[in-house]
Amino acid sequence: MVSALRFLDRAFGIALLSFGIGALIGAPAALLPGLREFVIVILRVRVTSPLQVVSELGRIAVVLLIFLNNSITVVLSFLYPFVMMKIRWTPPMSKERMQFFMGGFTVLASFLIGFFNLGAILATVWVLRGESGFLSLLSSAWIHGPLEFTFVLLCVAEPLRSAWTNRTQFPGDDLKVLWVSLLGLLASAAVEVFLGI
Repeated sequence: MVSALRFLDRAFGIALLSFGIGALIGAPAALLPGLREFVIVILRVRVTSPLQVVSELGRIAVVLLIFLNNSITVVLSFLYPFVMMKIRWTPPMSKERMQFFMGGFTVLASFLIGFFNLGAILATVWVLRGESGFLSLLSSAWIHGPLEFTFVLLCVAEPLRSAWTNRTQFPGDDLKVLWVSLLGLLASAAVEVFLGI
């Protein structure tokens, strides 16, 4: 975790702010029946149905499923700047436009994570299960939830971080935050499955 402390920078702050705004907008938006149904479909396809299948294979399999599910955004956050830097743009992309696309990824991804993975889900649970279901969800996620969001946002900030440092190639040093985040996500998945918190 020490190696990731230096990544708690402005880029991470912007990712965190976008995440918070997304969560604040997602909560009241999920009160709309149409969006709430969409959130339920997402939960069923991405979480509920896969967990029902994998749970028959044991807790280790469930841990791996949760880890892989949470790692998708993390890996994409590093692949995106890598691909953007490797493509030979014709005409060459200006520095300003590259920064726009890099920063856009960080802001949009953070916003959508906050919108769907926090605000909309909490509001949906509140509507469907009431206060007791809402509090039950919070009590079962008070450790692994914040850990997962932190590790994911650390990596989602990477494209903006790359743009601000004017990198021209994929940096090996920043792979440290990728490995730290992946290990953290694996640990938080284990906490979720084995400790239920």
